[in-house]
Amino acid sequence: MKALLLTAALTLSAFSGTTYAHGDHGVLDERGAMGLAARVVQKMTIRDYGFTAGQLDSSWQSISKDQVVLKESGPGFYVVEITKVGSEEKVYVKVLENGDISDVSKVYPF
Repeated sequence: MKALLLTAALTLSAFSGTTYAHGDHGVLDERGAMGLAARVVQKMTIRDYGFTAGQLDSSWQSISKDQVVLKESGPGFYVVEITKVGSEEKVYVKVLENGDISDVSKVYPF
């Protein structure tokens, strides 16, 4: 019975992947950082979260994958560029590897 439980636990752990989350839940890769940045920008249309860019207007609600680009990456962070639909207006989201957002700005570099 003990061997069966051990085998089941090892099998499950072999199929678990990297967590794409915030805080202490794991490490983000660039794709995870881009998805998180898009969600943060959409949430910033509802209220001001205290980032440099402030509250964004409702036209930032609709973000497609082709509007999201990895602008820069470095040790422990990613900078994601998001372009407003039908415009050249951009915001830049600095996402830390642990999933925290360092800043959101309309100016690059920060």
